[in-house]
Amino acid sequence: MKRTTERPPVLHAAIFVSILALAAFLRFYCLTCSSLWHDEGNSWALAQRSFAQIAVDAAADIHPPGYYWLLKLWAGAFDFSGWGIRSLSAFAGLLTVAVVYAIGLEIGREKRAQPSAIALLAALVAALNPFQVFYSQEARMYALLTLESAALMWALLAARRRWNDHGAIRPVWPHALIYLIAAATGLWTHYTYAVVLAAAACAFAWWWLMEWSASRGQRRDDAPDPPGKANPWLPLLLFLLINGLALLSYLPWLPTTIERLLSWPSQNGYVGPFEGLRLTLQTLATGAIRSGPQLAWEWLLLVGLLPLCGLWRLRRSRAVAALLLWTLLPVVVMFAFGLFNPSFLKFLLIVSPAWCLLAAAAAQPFPTRFFSWKLPSMRFRSDEKPSTAAASLASLLPPVPLGGLAALAVLLALVTLSNYYADPAARDNYAGMARTVAALGDPDRDLVILNAPGQAEVWRFYDVGLTILPLPQERPPDRAKTEETLARETAHRRRVFALFWATEQSDEEGIVEGWLGRHAFKGLESWQGNVRFTSYSLAHGLPCAAPEQPPRFGNVAELVEVCLNDQQLAAGHTLLVGLRWLPLTTPERPLIVTVQLLDSRNQVVAQRDGEPGGGALPTLNWTTGEVVVDNHGLPLPPGTPPGDYRLIVALYDAETGARLPTPTGDAAMIAQPKLVRPARPLPLSIVSVQHRVNRELGPLTVVGYDYYRKAFAHAPDTTLAPGDMVQVTLYWQVPSPLPDGWPVDLTMRLRLGDQVIEAPLAGGGYPTAQWQAGEFVRSSFDIPFDGSDATLWLEVADSSLRLGDVPHSK
Repeated sequence: MKRTTERPPVLHAAIFVSILALAAFLRFYCLTCSSLWHDEGNSWALAQRSFAQIAVDAAADIHPPGYYWLLKLWAGAFDFSGWGIRSLSAFAGLLTVAVVYAIGLEIGREKRAQPSAIALLAALVAALNPFQVFYSQEARMYALLTLESAALMWALLAARRRWNDHGAIRPVWPHALIYLIAAATGLWTHYTYAVVLAAAACAFAWWWLMEWSASRGQRRDDAPDPPGKANPWLPLLLFLLINGLALLSYLPWLPTTIERLLSWPSQNGYVGPFEGLRLTLQTLATGAIRSGPQLAWEWLLLVGLLPLCGLWRLRRSRAVAALLLWTLLPVVVMFAFGLFNPSFLKFLLIVSPAWCLLAAAAAQPFPTRFFSWKLPSMRFRSDEKPSTAAASLASLLPPVPLGGLAALAVLLALVTLSNYYADPAARDNYAGMARTVAALGDPDRDLVILNAPGQAEVWRFYDVGLTILPLPQERPPDRAKTEETLARETAHRRRVFALFWATEQSDEEGIVEGWLGRHAFKGLESWQGNVRFTSYSLAHGLPCAAPEQPPRFGNVAELVEVCLNDQQLAAGHTLLVGLRWLPLTTPERPLIVTVQLLDSRNQVVAQRDGEPGGGALPTLNWTTGEVVVDNHGLPLPPGTPPGDYRLIVALYDAETGARLPTPTGDAAMIAQPKLVRPARPLPLSIVSVQHRVNRELGPLTVVGYDYYRKAFAHAPDTTLAPGDMVQVTLYWQVPSPLPDGWPVDLTMRLRLGDQVIEAPLAGGGYPTAQWQAGEFVRSSFDIPFDGSDATLWLEVADSSLRLGDVPHSK
């Protein structure tokens, strides 16, 4: 007769199917919204080669070839598209949720447990877990590795239960075969799988020693042998046979494994125990998503206490040893080898299913009559009384409400995954960079420089037709050869797009970037994930002219010549400014050159600050009478309205910020460029925005906004004091088509405490009557901070948007 507390089988099955549907949605939804990054580009390229060539190339890499072989079979059916190569991981992630459910059933079948609660809750937590979702949408081997780890542990637990129930080998064989498949494929997938096998072996060794000890006690008591304990040597021999076969299948790759592990570069990722614990808990809860929340210690402690509660509640379960070792051993190995840095935190993925299971177990009833410090495989009497120590510990671990744990899983998923799906730079944004190069580049006159191995493969996936130049071409780089290549390849180029990644490894001396800084004009620069995307304009025959009255900057120097490119430029392009200084004396303190583009309201639209010559010609080294060549590139921000602007230059003290005087004030105007509407605007995904919202406000969409203390764009978190100015930059998207009744000059209101600014959306120089359908427009405003309230509000028509609290001293 069933207990009344058990859920009906139909309802149980319906809930499980719903959880699987949710898991499938989260893993397949927006599967190609984020860009492939260079490791995925490597997967894409390898999978298209022959099986033999995959093995040869993988031998030179840091992974076995198993995943790439499987990916070749899978993605080939989808013509090796982005969806095709990522869907294998999504499917593996979905199966992992099902296996977690199966393990939960195995745990729940223990005496006094509730299988439906453990299994369903563990599956729900796994389905929602951002860590698992992220790597289920990446064309790498980690989702498959997680599936193989979970499958191995499920087969081990299921086989052991059947041996205990039947005491015969025959019912165990199907699960032993699954264990063998999981063990063999896991070894061929990733080197870290050995840690999972070690955890499984240690768990089995513990079980077997306890069973062997129990069987000897039975023989001393002359009591009949219970099922499964008649011959404890049989399961040991079977376990050794299965693992031996798995290792035998891996034997051809074992020499390569040893060679790769012995030549593994030393890691500098060692961190202290508290930081390691923080990284572990943060990763298990929210994964590796850059835009995810950074959990406070209170939440992290909850994330850590859940598996501890689960272990306590399962202390009499036969599964507790496996779950404990599965959770603990990979973390210990990471600490031992100093692997706690962003490149290796993904190895914690093999721990994630165990964490989900233990968290689910923590939500189970916790009857006080079950208190016992005895380990699960040891014999015990049901009438034993709890020790005082055990009871005291139990009082510190109150039952976790099932609904509370489910709500926590949902909350973490909502907060983390909503940002992940909307963030174009959730991974290194090669797709966005390729769209930018396609919009601005010319295949006949422009060049793309890639500075790290692996970038060429993903760039081929997003090929936009420009010539690719990988530099440096060797490690360590040959300076003379690299600079000679740069000079030759850029001799007839108009622009260079450079993708800088891991420069501390590929070009520690900055040879490529230093040469470009001296011979080109740096323009657009933004971080696209971990890649710094930079454009350089090459000036061949840049027209120069001497000012009618060369401005003098204090008693330090005169500006004797100014070189400019076409002064009719569009947003997204770069204004090239060549300055020729004639030193009058050598300054006693270092000076910085600032070049600024101002609009009609004297708002800074673009700015470049730095020592002359890109830092190669500091003012302290100037020699009186020797002309100094000083080049600057001003990238014109995307969305900058067309119109008339002023270009000014100034010199200021590097320590105090005080500007040197000129005949016209503290700066000299050197040009009046005119900006026009771009023929091919930049894609919005590449535009650097501090806060992206994509929120409708009145008849427009607010793409996002920036705010910071004025002149502190480089340090937006700088706190404000009353009296400081806040610079607010707004990014607007015009609807397409334009709605009926589109306003001639729409205005907005900025409100910060008691201060209010009301102005046209683009400041008056570009009324909305001139805006075009689908256009992207940028505008900046200054508003004083009076200290009365730190909340910044934006109002358009009858709509308002809370922009947030400006950083301020409390």
